[in-house]
Amino acid sequence: MYHAGELAVQALAGEQIVAERNGLSIKSVVVQGAFSYLRTQSLIVCSTMANDGKVWCSFLTGEPGFIHVVSEKELTVSSQPVTSDPIWHDLQDRPDIGLLAIDFFRRIRMRINGKGVYDGEQLRVTVEQAYGNCPKYIQKRSLQPGSGTYRRERLSQRGHALNAEQQDWIRKADTFFIGSASSERKMDASHRGGQPGFVKIEDDRTLLFPDYFGNSMYNTLGNLYSNPAAGLLFIDFNGGHSLQLSGRTETIWDKAQISRVPGAERLVRYTIDEVIYIENDTPIMWEFHEFSPASPSISQPLIYNQEVGFNDNSQ
Repeated sequence: MYHAGELAVQALAGEQIVAERNGLSIKSVVVQGAFSYLRTQSLIVCSTMANDGKVWCSFLTGEPGFIHVVSEKELTVSSQPVTSDPIWHDLQDRPDIGLLAIDFFRRIRMRINGKGVYDGEQLRVTVEQAYGNCPKYIQKRSLQPGSGTYRRERLSQRGHALNAEQQDWIRKADTFFIGSASSERKMDASHRGGQPGFVKIEDDRTLLFPDYFGNSMYNTLGNLYSNPAAGLLFIDFNGGHSLQLSGRTETIWDKAQISRVPGAERLVRYTIDEVIYIENDTPIMWEFHEFSPASPSISQPLIYNQEVGFNDNSQ
């Protein structure tokens, strides 16, 4: 059920029993009850790996029905690609893909991992794993009326570090997505949420973010234990733009460092190798309603000092 990396992190966290119980939810098919859920979604997050080992996290959007469940072992996603998005190039060489279908308004998310093929018109996925996740840390958003009805010109930029505007975007973010891969290069896509400011900028190539209490399965951290490569995705829910990062992670278990970040069970330091910004990535917009009641409050902003670590703002 679990690979060696997941088992190792479950042991480090002391949560093997809970993980074993929750792992029973992982199925090798999409259960019938999830068919209607997938058909009503307008967004699906994808993770893939390039030939050079870089992991990327992307997303696809469309009107409800753009995700079609062909059978319990197969689904299709009809969405036109952005040529600069790595997902389509990655799948030509490596079919492993991780998917996350997330409904912000109802706070429901479902992971589907398997093999993907893009035929020029749609993504066809053969299911290997499918399971639901808890609603924690999902900020409540709804689709804005009239969004998704037109497509603007999509422009992209590449770099190896975050510019000032992108750093500000991340500082204000309350949600991001993370793609990861096991040592066998099986892909996974997951969600992370928190109060704005929960992702810290150490410098233009380094981020630090908390790992909050979850379902104890440690699918993402287990992958990172086996393979530190990861892709991050930030979505501008009001403008339809996207920011994709590919880089490497380090999981921090030191209690002294962790105690400085409210609600954190662990910390993850992320070093950026490449940045892709896509303007007008999707015509679909979301209206914010409320933060997740599970998200720890950030009552005291923290400032990172390269030499001594975190200092608070109080005098």
